[in-house]
Amino acid sequence: MATSKSGGKKKEMSLDERITEALKNAPKIEGFTVKQIAEVTETPWPTARWHLELLEARGVVEHLNIGRAKVYSLKKKSQKSEK
Repeated sequence: MATSKSGGKKKEMSLDERITEALKNAPKIEGFTVKQIAEVTETPWPTARWHLELLEARGVVEHLNIGRAKVYSLKKKSQKSEK
């Protein structure tokens, strides 16, 4: 069980506290869905999707599947390619 130290005493953390603590350190998801890209660029959804797929094939963008949605972001450069 997780415990927290406060003033030298060990206090057992509730599940709510443990979840809250874990979420404080959760990774942030950055990027846009196809719908969001289409809205920002004022293009139809199918056109935005097509161009995102082309950019992904060229290695410019990457996506993360979240449920049924794909969140696109610029591809992170690896350490090996920078040298």
